[in-house]
Amino acid sequence: MSNAKTIGKSVKALLVLTSIVLSLFLASCGGGGSLSAEDLKTYRDLSWEGTELTVKLGTNKSTGCEWKNEFGDDSIIDYSINRKFTLSDKAALRSQAAGVLSAGFEGKKEGTTTITFTTPCDWDGNAPGYTYVVTVQVAADGTIVSATGK
Repeated sequence: MSNAKTIGKSVKALLVLTSIVLSLFLASCGGGGSLSAEDLKTYRDLSWEGTELTVKLGTNKSTGCEWKNEFGDDSIIDYSINRKFTLSDKAALRSQAAGVLSAGFEGKKEGTTTITFTTPCDWDGNAPGYTYVVTVQVAADGTIVSATGK
């Protein structure tokens, strides 16, 4: 076998391996790719570690179903640098701007407060919007003690 054919096969193998590793990495980052469009409509997830709280919500920018939030007391919890919007793979294939908003917050001081999330309309853009209220308890050092949503 010639060197050119050997190099060509090696490059193809490297590209396939790179593609697999990248896919696994993106899946582990919570890119929302495993959620269907139907799941995204009701997707709500809370997680926290240390002083960081992350709220993930299904959102559909193409219809105006985008989340805004308001703090009960922004001296207890405020924005963190962890805020992003990620399209789900299935939505991206259909050219929709639907996916997951990952909003980050940081505990500041001891207390309990709320973060109220609202959308101006429903998922399809035809009915009244959604409300999701997260109640957060923060310790004196800013550590998130608990977070519940409803």
